[in-house]
Amino acid sequence: MWLKKIMGAAIVCSVLLMPVSTLDAESRIRAEPSSKAANAAEESVKPDPNALLILETHHQGRTAYTGSFTMVADNGTLADIIIENHSNHPMYMNLYVDDYSEPMETTISKNSKKTVNLLALQDTDVKVYIYSRIGHDMDLSIRAEQFR
Repeated sequence: MWLKKIMGAAIVCSVLLMPVSTLDAESRIRAEPSSKAANAAEESVKPDPNALLILETHHQGRTAYTGSFTMVADNGTLADIIIENHSNHPMYMNLYVDDYSEPMETTISKNSKKTVNLLALQDTDVKVYIYSRIGHDMDLSIRAEQFR
């Protein structure tokens, strides 16, 4: 039981520290049939609606953002949480994986976008908590996608 918890936390920590590359994101786009219309549509490919874990959400105000989702292994083992901080102050995110994990904290710099990668080999509950440490007004967008 403890080994499972430690391994799960280690996998998530290693994925959080992994850099995101544009090549990685481009490799996730499915190939479309070869045609001019398909090639034009390929530039604006939207994620599969079945893989959305958190719909695009815009959060404003002084209260923290809280959200949660479950990664279902049948939908794939990888997920991205994409946060855009539109404010002039840094925000902080605590990520809880299953109920027994210690929170993993990351900073979202002012006026920036951050992608957090997750890897889960089994069904996994994830809780997201984004806040300002000194009570600044928050202005952020968040979404989460799961894929293979």
